[in-house]
Amino acid sequence: MATEVPREIPSATKRLYINHSKIKHLQISDFSRLSCLEELSLSCSGTESIEDNTFKALSTLKVLELWKNKLRRIPTSLPPSLEVLKIGDNSISVLHESDFEGLRKLRVLDIQNNLILAVSFSTLSSLCSLQSLILDGNKMESVSGVLKLPRLNYLSMENNKLHSFSGSFFASLQYLQFLRLSGNLLTKVPLNLPKSLISLKLERNQLKIIRFRDMKHLENLSELFLSENQLSSVDGAQLLPNLTTLELSRNHLQTI
Repeated sequence: MATEVPREIPSATKRLYINHSKIKHLQISDFSRLSCLEELSLSCSGTESIEDNTFKALSTLKVLELWKNKLRRIPTSLPPSLEVLKIGDNSISVLHESDFEGLRKLRVLDIQNNLILAVSFSTLSSLCSLQSLILDGNKMESVSGVLKLPRLNYLSMENNKLHSFSGSFFASLQYLQFLRLSGNLLTKVPLNLPKSLISLKLERNQLKIIRFRDMKHLENLSELFLSENQLSSVDGAQLLPNLTTLELSRNHLQTI
């Protein structure tokens, strides 16, 4: 089982997968010859640290996957060519604005199952091409700022400890279609959700009442998942003209 990145990898290699190894540390010299890399996956390897600027010179790198390691921070100076960053199942507790500087092509950011307590979404404001953001399974109790990600289509923050959102949090997400907020501590449906939404998941929260009049602008909503809450009644779902799926199991319903 490899304990370091092999030195004999051909310099013209475009896709490199080194998973289930025992590479504890990554450094600049590991990739200095591999200037043609487009995809790099180094997951399930117990990697604990990455030298500053390790990936900076990989000017054609589009996909970087570092799943299931022991990293405590986002690698520094990621190349501007990057389109997909998957760094779930690590020990990252804080996101810094500098972590994402220059990543104007990044489409997918997956940071699920880390130790993040709070997110200031101004930290992500430079990610102007981001389409998918996954923050499931962290320890987030609060989010702040307005989420200014103009192309975001998919947002998932399931299995955190979120209580509420500010009224302006979702205001600028004109293209958001899929919102996943199951497994939190929400007591009401967030206000001012974007009317572009197609699917909304709110299972396993603490919702006691649903005000469909606050949601009637969601004219495109097709799926609404509300199971495992504390709802005692539901009224007004007919205000959502395109709703095809309404999931209400394991509530306290007496009337519909």
